Amino acid sequence: MKAAELKKTFRCYGHFYRLHVEGIDPQLCRSVLEITSLPREEICAGTHLADAVVIMMNPGSSRPIEDGDTNSLLSMPLADGFLKPLVLTQPDNTQYQIMRIMVSKHWNHVRVLNISDLRDPKSPSFIAKTKVLAALPGGGSHSLFSDARKNEREMMLRRKPSSPFILGWGQDAGLIPLAKQCLSRIAGEKVITVPAGNDPVLTAHPSPMLQSKKEEWLKTILASF
Repeated sequence: MKAAELKKTFRCYGHFYRLHVEGIDPQLCRSVLEITSLPREEICAGTHLADAVVIMMNPGSSRPIEDGDTNSLLSMPLADGFLKPLVLTQPDNTQYQIMRIMVSKHWNHVRVLNISDLRDPKSPSFIAKTKVLAALPGGGSHSLFSDARKNEREMMLRRKPSSPFILGWGQDAGLIPLAKQCLSRIAGEKVITVPAGNDPVLTAHPSPMLQSKKEEWLKTILASF
């Protein structure tokens, strides 16, 4: 299905913020993306269980396309009961791939999380930032899968019974520590992914450059259910 058709059915809502860690400038972040055909109010209430949870590398160049609370300076962990304001975002090719799964599976709500909240579209720059943060007290909190964010993570991983985690964070070896951390938090759960790279924790990205590879990824994922 073409992107123009997918956009008629689904909307993407994200929580954007700036992460405060001593020793480094505030970092632009997104903690979650909700892809849904349901009203935003139903998703914001936090009571609707997702049909699946997708976990990828980072939010890349994701940005809000409407006014709202997108620039709050936050320290992690969040206070219990913190409600994440969700604003409309522009879908990208990766999210269209997720929507195609949703159409095939007749899903109306998928939650997208990442092994890092850092918004940076350039992988080398992104990985360099994660290394800088790893050396700072509390710097690891850019990842939802860090120890500090246990309560938030448990809420974000909630989904319908027997629903899978779909993994697609890519093949860069610099991701291995964050990928292992994530996998340790979902051990024993149903996982669907396309293995890739020289390390077994690395996974194929949902939207590689070649159209043929995009179609191959989608076919492999759907055949795994």
